[in-house]
Amino acid sequence: MPAVTTRPPMTILPTDAAVLEPSTVRSTSRALVFAENEGLEGVDSDSDCLEIRTVTSTAAALDGLDDVDCLVWDLAVLEGSVPAFFERVRTQHATLPVVMIDRERSPSVLEAAADDRWADVIGSDDGDIDGERLRFRISLLVERRRLTGLADRALVGIELAADPIAIVDPDGQFEFANRSFVALFETGSDDLVGQPWQTVFGTETVDRLEATAIPTAIDGWRWRGTCHCRQPTGETFSASVRLDGLEDGSLVFVVDPQ
Repeated sequence: MPAVTTRPPMTILPTDAAVLEPSTVRSTSRALVFAENEGLEGVDSDSDCLEIRTVTSTAAALDGLDDVDCLVWDLAVLEGSVPAFFERVRTQHATLPVVMIDRERSPSVLEAAADDRWADVIGSDDGDIDGERLRFRISLLVERRRLTGLADRALVGIELAADPIAIVDPDGQFEFANRSFVALFETGSDDLVGQPWQTVFGTETVDRLEATAIPTAIDGWRWRGTCHCRQPTGETFSASVRLDGLEDGSLVFVVDPQ
């Protein structure tokens, strides 16, 4: 079958598809502020995209973590150990975004935040906190966490898909292969990841993919054609291969044995 190139189709929900009710969609982030009684100037009032709730005790802060998207923690309000409280937060919620306000710019606090992908630190030279800057840091961490969760769920879906699917990184090595792909090529996932994508195709097919299919995919088109695939044992088979390019230069292979 000759190779064909198509633009990836737009996904349109059918009119009878199940959709979320408006009441179940929450575009506003909820932040729990652990600070003094007066809260934090510039972020103590609700906005269209950020709801603020302020607590003043350690117990209230720990009790209020379950229904918020981010903890904003003014280190000046805590009388006990900063590392001990942070560890308790992480014990309850390993990935909850935490923005720490450290007016003293403590090296130990900066180091702790650097080691935690879901933590950030804001300092201040004059003791005042820039509310707009703080809101930006909150939204940045919350959005990063949302996208990470979305990506994780997408990978689970790909892993369980019936179609053999593999992702090749920009360097041309397998980064991910789902169960169906591993079973089709009769290899192990650990054996495949890190190997060049060329290892699963015949020589002529490799030349064809490099010359035509990959440039087509990188340009934003979807390439499809019949390829000769190769298993580690040397056995070969024909398959219909679909190839898509991602924005970072990665490639997605979908293999349908014929």
